[in-house]
Amino acid sequence: MSHLLSNLLFDVADRNVAITGASSGLGRMLAKGFTANGANTILIDIDEKGLAVTKAELEDITRSLGKSPTNIITICGDLGSEIGVQSVINQVKTTISSLDVLIQCAAVRYMNKIPYTHGQDLQSLENATGSLSYSELESAFRVNVFAPYFLTAGLLTLLGKAAAKGDGRGCVILFSSPASVHNHQFVPAYQLTKASIDHMVRIMAMEFSDFYIRVNAISPGIFPSAMTDPTDPESNFHLAKATPAGRAGDEGDIVGTALWLASKAGSFMDGKVVRVEGGRLLVLKGVTTNSD
Repeated sequence: MSHLLSNLLFDVADRNVAITGASSGLGRMLAKGFTANGANTILIDIDEKGLAVTKAELEDITRSLGKSPTNIITICGDLGSEIGVQSVINQVKTTISSLDVLIQCAAVRYMNKIPYTHGQDLQSLENATGSLSYSELESAFRVNVFAPYFLTAGLLTLLGKAAAKGDGRGCVILFSSPASVHNHQFVPAYQLTKASIDHMVRIMAMEFSDFYIRVNAISPGIFPSAMTDPTDPESNFHLAKATPAGRAGDEGDIVGTALWLASKAGSFMDGKVVRVEGGRLLVLKGVTTNSD
């Protein structure tokens, strides 16, 4: 019955895990979680100082747990450009010979500069809808969609080598959002890119099926991060209390889900978007007009 023990089912010790957006927020949480469980991490971000802070924190974790040091590598790169993505691919390829887990948290979120309140006049609607700039929408797609696609494509050989070993290795974890499927807010640059991720999961999982390079996504609700800053009254963080969970997500919530998807425990999961949001989608509704 040893094959049913949780420490074996969720084991990621000595696996190579690359994480984008690792300098802060969910990326840093996941880096901490995988390091605490013995994985080797490749931390990728545009924020060089943030990467150094994350690396130091991971080294403290291994010392505090009394474990042997794991390999912690940092790669500073701009995932918002084609050259930057290719540079990251090249650096990863020169660092490791196989990749067990590719986690892609890096993302940007642009708000329309002018909000529209239902019931306002037509000119107000035009002004608000047009207040998202062309460059912002383009940037959102570059970081949130182009980067996950091309980074995955460029590392497929490494992922395939790992997948051949079985037990959940060679998997991709993308990051979606409840915003991909609800219309409670009008944040098109973010909502459109995350809806693209939902479908990218399905088409990639099917395309990679010959080698069982699994592709899934985590769709996190409200967690403390740069996008949902608990200290910023303008952020969505205060909405966490309205969910059935009655709170924001924490490190254990996101790490537990990622460990499941990346290990033997989740090795039968492929082509799925896992909503980790405390029931947030259960209480979100589309905005109604005054005439409704």
